[in-house]
Amino acid sequence: MVYINLLPIREIKRRARAIQQLSAFAFVLVAVLVLLGMVGFYQASTAAQLQKDITALEAEKKRYTAVLDQIKKLEEDKKLIESKIAVINELKKSSALTVRVLDEVANLTPTKRVWLNSLNQSGTNLQLNGMALDNQTLAGYMDTLKTSPYIAEVNLVSSSQQQFAGSNLKSFALTCTISVPGASAPEAATATNPK
Repeated sequence: MVYINLLPIREIKRRARAIQQLSAFAFVLVAVLVLLGMVGFYQASTAAQLQKDITALEAEKKRYTAVLDQIKKLEEDKKLIESKIAVINELKKSSALTVRVLDEVANLTPTKRVWLNSLNQSGTNLQLNGMALDNQTLAGYMDTLKTSPYIAEVNLVSSSQQQFAGSNLKSFALTCTISVPGASAPEAATATNPK
């Protein structure tokens, strides 16, 4: 007896292969989705950690900003105090220079041959008005003033004959330039005329 197989074996095999391919595709799809989920979870946790770090750094920055503001204020106060100290030192130099110049003029003026009527100082300029016995005494006095380290230049502004107590005397006006020994001209001007 002959048996005829009426079952569609090829169709069954094709369906089995299709089911097998679909299940492999589904498995791969599920594996990819699981992998993507794990990557997404890792990135989300990394982003959350980075956000926490940013928040902590911003809080620390705010704390340091207050310290930096204090440092900036202290530096401004330091500059202000240093400028005040510089002004005080310049005033000390100026007053010391004025006293020293007056002492020099007093020491260099011959008491029995030259008399000073007035002395005016303005910055680095010194004006002397007085009387001398004669022209030689006046010239010698000018030369003596030039030897002072505090007087840089001596100029005769005017000289005239004048009667005083029955004697003919020389009335004179001198201008002198004051200098600080060992300092340049701008330093001398600053020392005698502080701002």
